[in-house]
Amino acid sequence: MAVQWTTILVLLLMLAVVNHYRPDLFEFDVGLPQQKTPRKNGGGYDAIDGDSFRAGKIEVRLYGIDAPEYRQTCKTSNGGTQACGKMARDVLSALMRDQTVTCKTLEKDRYGRQVSVCSIGKTEINREMVRLGWALAYRKHAMAYIAAENEARNANRGIWRWEFEKPEDYRKRLRRVEGNLVGED
Repeated sequence: MAVQWTTILVLLLMLAVVNHYRPDLFEFDVGLPQQKTPRKNGGGYDAIDGDSFRAGKIEVRLYGIDAPEYRQTCKTSNGGTQACGKMARDVLSALMRDQTVTCKTLEKDRYGRQVSVCSIGKTEINREMVRLGWALAYRKHAMAYIAAENEARNANRGIWRWEFEKPEDYRKRLRRVEGNLVGED
């Protein structure tokens, strides 16, 4: 009996030491807090764009996906444009409306956001955004959502209905343009 307790205590001590040096390995945001005061989406979560949201003061970036930037547009077949970045944000907002979101934080990014895999019940939000066609599998960071992206592309869902620039390429292009504007007199 004493050996069992000793083993348990040693294991707990090891977990405490690992948690001290690598807290990200055990960091879980279970049921990010719903705000008592309803927000725009009817719950406690504010979608920033199609792959990030706020829960109170916590900012979450959905791991492994890349949605159009909020101001990004897509080209229609008749030469018009669609505000696909805003549309992606609205889809994420609708998914979270009046729901409890559970996230597992994998790391923090350079902006201090919690990079997470989030779920509503059994529905993983990251995968669902890609499956619905409102985000791409972000192959630079994960390969987990490629099948969902192929499904969305083949079904012509979300942004796959239009011509679009990959969000990563859109951001790079904007940085180059903004860099040139800053350097001009």
